[in-house]
Amino acid sequence: MMKQARSDSPPYRPLLEALLADLEPLVAEVARDVARAGEDLALTAPAARRAIERTIRGLLAAEELGPGDLAAMYEEGARAAREGESLQLLLDRYLTAGWVLWGAATRRVPPDVVALSALGTALLKAGDAAAAALAAGYGAAEREIAARTASARREFVDELLELTAGDREAIARVARRAPHFGLDPSASYRIVVAGIGRDVDDEGPEVDGIGRLLSRPTGAPIVAAKRERLVVIVRTDWPLVGLLDDALRQLAGGDGWTAVEASPADGLVGVGVAFASLLGSLLVAERLGIRGRRLDAGELLLERALLADEGLLAAAVRHDLDPIIRARRGGPELVATLEAFLSTGQNVRATARVLQLAPRTVAYRLERIEQLLGAPLTGERMARIATVLFARRLVSGPAGRSR
Repeated sequence: MMKQARSDSPPYRPLLEALLADLEPLVAEVARDVARAGEDLALTAPAARRAIERTIRGLLAAEELGPGDLAAMYEEGARAAREGESLQLLLDRYLTAGWVLWGAATRRVPPDVVALSALGTALLKAGDAAAAALAAGYGAAEREIAARTASARREFVDELLELTAGDREAIARVARRAPHFGLDPSASYRIVVAGIGRDVDDEGPEVDGIGRLLSRPTGAPIVAAKRERLVVIVRTDWPLVGLLDDALRQLAGGDGWTAVEASPADGLVGVGVAFASLLGSLLVAERLGIRGRRLDAGELLLERALLADEGLLAAAVRHDLDPIIRARRGGPELVATLEAFLSTGQNVRATARVLQLAPRTVAYRLERIEQLLGAPLTGERMARIATVLFARRLVSGPAGRSR
């Protein structure tokens, strides 16, 4: 705020008092100047009057607006933001008031050169100070509104993602609030949960960044952070799902991202139910080292089922593979031979090519595996071994380390 320079009586005081006494033509002029096309001037006149009166009364006391005047303008700026008024319109009203006052003053005959000069300087300073105070108040209120809105949005999304079919009270509450965040409680939605190689939260740049990347040209979906992962909720008919992969690639850098998508969910309850399942699927995908892909959650149902009791799964792996893994000579090589043998359709020559070994060496290793297991690698036994090897990859993670 500007420092007030008080004087006993500004030289232009009689001029401003005369203008204050005949205010209606000035109010009408400002109202006409700032009104939008087709707008009723009777609606703009009160705000125009306020701008003129505040400017005049502030400059009657001194040649600069004082702290009280600027505080009132700060509050007016804040109120305008809370009521959704344009900052440009607010500033235009006060700046126009200054020009209208100057025009009216210069039309006075005979002109008082000293008074006009002082008034011109005072009006210029008042315009700058008023604009700064109005903009400061407006900006502070906007930040406050944004913070409240962001907090409310986070609270809503948290409740939405935790919805269960049996919680009727929460369902009704979410349905009431959903339209405020652009969601139709009865619509069908697609939900995607993604990891980008680092933890994310609602106040981090990732949520805003992906929201901006997805906002064109049909409006931004709901983007939030939950359990350090990104959550994206869009209507099923949203046409730009391909943008999501590009956005994740930009955020993560290359293929350092993984996403899992649920089947379309009918209504908001379906969104909450889908999220719980998707998060589990994403954790499995990340654990397996899957990168640079958006998967359907159904692709990981078998893995999730097997990992439902991870301790039991690890015990089964040890029971069936320990005779091979703990062999005195070449346990890891025997496991690698088994895996290659299965991946090539149990073809000895193809396995040899994969491992860059002689077919005789592969045949020898397979015979040794059968001896260690005490059964031939055929039929149900081979199917079981294939399952156990798959389970071993699950409990070991992408690096292939046995636990």
